[in-house]
Amino acid sequence: MIRRLLTGLLAFVLLVAVGCKEPDGTSGGTAGVALYAYDSTTSEVFVWTDLSTLYDSTSTTAAPTKTITSSVFSSKIASLAWGGLCLDRQNGYLYLVSDTGNIVRVRNIRSQMGEVASSDVVSFSLASTGRLSTSTFGQASLDMQNDTLYITENGSSGTQIWVVTNASSQPQSATIALTALAVSGDTGGTGVASASGAVYAFMLSGDTVGAVTTYTGPRLRKGTSSGFTDANTIIGPSTLIGQYGSLALDTGNGYLFVARHNVDAGVSTAPIQVFTTGMFGQAYDQAPTATLGSATDQPDLRVIAHAGTKDWLVGLRGSGSTAYDTIFLWKAPMGGTAAKAIVPAPTTSLFKGVAVDGNAS
Repeated sequence: MIRRLLTGLLAFVLLVAVGCKEPDGTSGGTAGVALYAYDSTTSEVFVWTDLSTLYDSTSTTAAPTKTITSSVFSSKIASLAWGGLCLDRQNGYLYLVSDTGNIVRVRNIRSQMGEVASSDVVSFSLASTGRLSTSTFGQASLDMQNDTLYITENGSSGTQIWVVTNASSQPQSATIALTALAVSGDTGGTGVASASGAVYAFMLSGDTVGAVTTYTGPRLRKGTSSGFTDANTIIGPSTLIGQYGSLALDTGNGYLFVARHNVDAGVSTAPIQVFTTGMFGQAYDQAPTATLGSATDQPDLRVIAHAGTKDWLVGLRGSGSTAYDTIFLWKAPMGGTAAKAIVPAPTTSLFKGVAVDGNAS
C-alpha cells in the first residue's frame, strides 16, 4: 500500500515538473548558454560553448571552442544579412540568411564540429517575385512554437517582413513565395523578434499614427503572422528609439530590447532601450522601462540577440556596411552589469550575425 502511494506521488511530481517546464528551456539563470557567430571572413560559424566562462575570464581575446563550416555557407551566404543568424533552440536548428535572400538551415547544431555532413545542411531561397525595389534583407527571427521564420526586407520602395512557415521542413532548393507582413507607408524596417505567435518589428519611419495626438518617426509594432495594427504601436519622442533598430526578446521576462545605432543616427544616448511586451496597446508615446549600455563604449551597436529564457544579451558593432570583430556580452543585463567586449583569436573576423543558445546544456 505504501509502495503504491509512493509510486503515485512520484508520478505526480514528475507530471508537475514536466508541465511547468518552460517551452524553450528552464527559465532564468545564466548557466548552460552557448554563443554562435558567423564569421564572414572565413565563412565559418564560431561557437563558444560556455558564455559564463567567456564573460568571467580576465582576457578580452578568446578563440572559439569550435568552428562549424560547410561549402554551402560560402556558396549561399556570400554576405550575411545584418542580424541574419537565428536559432531554433527547441529543435537544434541554426538558420543563416544572406542579404540577398538565401537561407541555409543546419540541423543537430549542438553536435556539429568542423565540416557539416551534406545530410545536415539544406539551402532554400526567398522568391524574386514580390521583392521591393533595390532591397536588402536584414534581421531574422525564428518563432520556435510555430516553426515560422521572419526576415526583414528593406528597399527604396518600402519595407516588409517575409513569413516563412514550416521553416524546419522546407526542402532543398525550395523557393518561398512571398507572404508579407507590412503596413502601408512604413519604411526602414530592420528589426524583428518573435515568440509564441507574437511578432515585434522596428520601422524607421512611416505614416502618421494617432488621432487626437499624432506621431511620426521610428516605431515599434506588435502583431501576428497575419498583420500589424496601429493600436499596438509604440512611437513618439519619449521612446528614444532610432536608426537600425535591431530587436532581441527575453521570453522569460517579457522584455523587448531595442538597439539604437548612434553612429549612423548622429545622436549620443543609451544604445539600448528596454520595453515590456505588455506595453503595446497601452499608449503610443511611452518611455522605455530601462536603458542599457554606454553611448561611449557601444556607439556603433548594430545587432543584438537574447538567449530567450536565460539571462544573456549579446551585441555586434557596425558602421554603414562595415562589420567588425567585436562581440559585446551582457550577463544579467537588467541587473545593471556592464558589457564585456571580446574579440576572437585570430582577430581578422567580421561578424554581422550572432545567436545565443539558452538550451545549450
